Amino acid sequence: MLRILGVAHPVLIPQNYLKEVPEQYGRRIIEMGCGGDGEVSEGRVELERFVALLMLAGKNVLLVGAPGVGKTELALRAAGFFTSCEPEVEVGREDLSYDDLVVKYVVLEGGRLERRLGSLARAVARSWDSIRRGTGPCHFVFDEINRANVDVALGRIFTALDVEHRTRVKVFDGLVDPPYIPLSFRVIATMNVVDRGQLFRLSFALLRRFAYVYMTPPHIRLEPQLNSLPNAKRDLFRPYAERALRYLAMRGVLEEDLATLVVLGLPGVEELLSEAERLGLLGILEWALGAADRLGLEVGPSMVLDVLRAVAVRTAAPTSLKLSDEVFVDYVVSSLVLPHFAAVAPRVRQKAVLSARQPREVNEVRDMQAKISGWLGERSLSSRVMEGLLHELPVEV
Repeated sequence: MLRILGVAHPVLIPQNYLKEVPEQYGRRIIEMGCGGDGEVSEGRVELERFVALLMLAGKNVLLVGAPGVGKTELALRAAGFFTSCEPEVEVGREDLSYDDLVVKYVVLEGGRLERRLGSLARAVARSWDSIRRGTGPCHFVFDEINRANVDVALGRIFTALDVEHRTRVKVFDGLVDPPYIPLSFRVIATMNVVDRGQLFRLSFALLRRFAYVYMTPPHIRLEPQLNSLPNAKRDLFRPYAERALRYLAMRGVLEEDLATLVVLGLPGVEELLSEAERLGLLGILEWALGAADRLGLEVGPSMVLDVLRAVAVRTAAPTSLKLSDEVFVDYVVSSLVLPHFAAVAPRVRQKAVLSARQPREVNEVRDMQAKISGWLGERSLSSRVMEGLLHELPVEV
């Protein structure tokens, strides 16, 4: 590394635990650590743009990766997108409860009780005040979400995390005015995948309410491609496109509260379907639905709707948020399609224990991984996500 930096006479300090790494990895690590303008920085810009598109598309975002890859930093930056209101921040812990997120009563001197809003309720209350002033919502950063038993802690908030249900569920009745979560409000969470075996596991119902964005270490270079993507019947997806656009056009209980955070010139149904078809995403969706059926997974309409919303906001977004076709499709597949297949791992492991032989589903997942690598390239994020899913399966029994 000193040689790369151009130090003429470095002092060498022998350290037995240090190992030599290829020069390109060392250079990328230095660029990240020194804030250089190398390829890592460009990759992070692309990731931020995609997170911004997800937020416009109505998704909460779950940033997933190993410790030290920059999840918290990106979460805090994303919490400042499309708003001038500072976020509320909560850190997961084992004893985190519904009271900590919504409301709790504190005993003061003289035995008086004082009601205090929890961190999430404060974010919502501040969001409504900020939206009325025209300065945008106060997003909520939930750092290390899997350190908390979050499915229990969320309580009634669980349903309202889905933007489509927010004007139907009075989560904060008597606490916040109005008692709903704004359509423009987003939760940006982080999850450490290295320690997840010792931490709480998030339910698949909760994960469906987030876009699952995997962050690679800084020395990993992604180079997605688009190679002969499958075709699909457009008519199959027309009802989904209509519903996706209705979702994006929703207005909240306040006129200023938008599902897309900002006003966008959304495409029509045919334009949306044409763009999704051009990108190859309709073919990938039809293939994914078939693969889920062969694996015995029941995948609802959310996967298709999420993908079409992402395509719609990309079509309408300003140039500053544009991504190349290859990068956009790779992020969409890895974040909005493949996470639905995570449910296969525990089922296959259980089946392997009971049958004492390798289940047929393992070969199906291998075939999925081969197809994804062929369509998007072996150096795509989607290929890495599929490889990670394979590692969770019992390949030998």
